[in-house]
Amino acid sequence: MLKTKTRKQGRSIVVTLPSDKGTKIDPDKEYLVSSDPDGTVILVPKIDDPFANVEEGAFYEPDVWEDMKPAGHEVIDD
Repeated sequence: MLKTKTRKQGRSIVVTLPSDKGTKIDPDKEYLVSSDPDGTVILVPKIDDPFANVEEGAFYEPDVWEDMKPAGHEVIDD
């Protein structure tokens, strides 16, 4: 198990991860950080926006419910 210790550097908390312990964390890669109330810290690799270079309408799905009549109390009054 990899073990490390936090330290304060300016106004940041720093966690140092050794690069020679088989971790799959690349240097100079951007990560999103999530922390839980119990102190768990999760690093998620940031990916490029998969929708950035897509033609308009490429993910359009036709409304298959358009002609369906209500059959009960599912209609909400406006």
